[in-house]
Amino acid sequence: MTPSATHPELWAQDESYLRGVELFNARQFWESHEAWEEIWLHCDGIQSEFLQGLIQSAAALLKYQRQQFPPALRLYQTASGRLSLCPDNYMGLNVRQFEEKLKLCFEPVVRGENSALDQAKIPVISLEAGA
Repeated sequence: MTPSATHPELWAQDESYLRGVELFNARQFWESHEAWEEIWLHCDGIQSEFLQGLIQSAAALLKYQRQQFPPALRLYQTASGRLSLCPDNYMGLNVRQFEEKLKLCFEPVVRGENSALDQAKIPVISLEAGA
């Protein structure tokens, strides 16, 4: 069990969590999903919702990249629902800011436009020690 599996405030010491962030920011969405899932399997409550929200965000972006629009939309909506349950700042992430950037990225899919993913709109996860 990783430190964050029982103590979300120790996120900065959690190699799997940080690796997931690194992979997500490198646009390696499947791999980030896998890294976060290692932690999620041992969590419950808000920490579980938060990690599952990140996992589903990564999966939604992967589907969007592959132009699989209906699954991308479903995963995005589920991820948004989970992230909305989380505090504004959790495990170093400004969750509201991440949600807003994800929303902007997925606007074409939500509108039903089957257009390629705009790489410039993919959110970058920035972690802050005070968050």
